[in-house]
Amino acid sequence: MQFCRRPGWWTVDEAEAVVRAGLAERMMLELSPDRSYGVLSPAFRGCECLYAVQEYSKYGCTFLLHGRCDLHGSGKMPLECRFCHHDRRGQGEICHAALEQDWNTPAGQALVERWQRLTGFWKRGINLRMRDTLKSL
Repeated sequence: MQFCRRPGWWTVDEAEAVVRAGLAERMMLELSPDRSYGVLSPAFRGCECLYAVQEYSKYGCTFLLHGRCDLHGSGKMPLECRFCHHDRRGQGEICHAALEQDWNTPAGQALVERWQRLTGFWKRGINLRMRDTLKSL
């Protein structure tokens, strides 16, 4: 469960299947360090359909309930969780880099854009910014 504090990444094809399964609302958008591409991952609890924000990381993965992964055995568990963290311990950096390459593609970014439209991501972001601006007045 130590890896469930920081959700692992799906491949683009896996994330597509998760979206088709109706779980898009439990994803978040992570940005590459240079902000040139995005990655859809299981959300931190409370960060669903938003950008990945470090403040929420303390709440762990949205799919971790009662000490168990809701995705375990469903065929929807991220590759990084089931393979890189469990089956290939110590290979995390190599695996993560390969997943970055998978997402930094036209197919990966098309899925991110589709997810944004499907979940109302941009509206949510605008509403959150407006709420924060109003709070500061």
